[in-house]
Amino acid sequence: MLTDLPKNQEKNSKISSLKFRLYIALLIDVLVDSFPKAIGATISTNPLKAGREWKFIDCKINSIKPNAEPGESPYTGKLKLTPIIEGISKQTLAWMYENLGKDVIVVWERCSDGQKFLGGSPCSGGMSIKFTSIGAQDGGIDGIALSLEGGECPEPFWFYDGPIVREDPQSVSLSGGTTFALTAKSQYTMTDNAGAKTLTDITAVSDSDVGRIIELIGAGVTNPTSIANSEKFILRGGLSFSAKVGNSISFQITKTASGYAFFEVYRS
Repeated sequence: MLTDLPKNQEKNSKISSLKFRLYIALLIDVLVDSFPKAIGATISTNPLKAGREWKFIDCKINSIKPNAEPGESPYTGKLKLTPIIEGISKQTLAWMYENLGKDVIVVWERCSDGQKFLGGSPCSGGMSIKFTSIGAQDGGIDGIALSLEGGECPEPFWFYDGPIVREDPQSVSLSGGTTFALTAKSQYTMTDNAGAKTLTDITAVSDSDVGRIIELIGAGVTNPTSIANSEKFILRGGLSFSAKVGNSISFQITKTASGYAFFEVYRS
């Protein structure tokens, strides 16, 4: 079974570290017979079977470097990703040994604008997990250099605008107020409300939650939950967010002089 492999870092590490998170899922958990069709070189539907989840690997900055080399046929390409796991620990070494040779499907994010991409479709036979070195890497750090390699395919990778399903999200309604309580869940589905509602706070937060990333998934149609820029919710560019169907927003929990706040790290 794949597991998450977070970067070995302090909870109050830079928010930008999220930009280099690589999501993977086993090829056996993919909808092989009904894999989503790309429209305009973009896949917008989750390709995993119901109940299956994406796991993540936190990588060294700028180490993913996607490269689709020509295959034996001039009409095909072979995708290769080269993420570097920072640090050598019992956890990172065990993760690598347990997952060597497994075939996975992969989603990664472009740092400059947050656009995601998907590679390793059933057409290519998935991407096989290998390693190229264990020890000193570029920049003088110790780590594990991985190589995720796909087979020949006419479409080595696509743009990806679909969801990253991490777990069974907790359903949240603001019908009785303007806040909701944080739980151990990392994803929350913001359902439609009986009337117009603006989320003003997330309660039940403690110091142990600082550094966590949570995602709010929009499910509103008539009266979706709104989030405005405030001392509690620090939104990029001060732009408000509407939890309509198809929208999502991620926050990092931080501690401030007056309590806790939620910094936007990504929205779609």
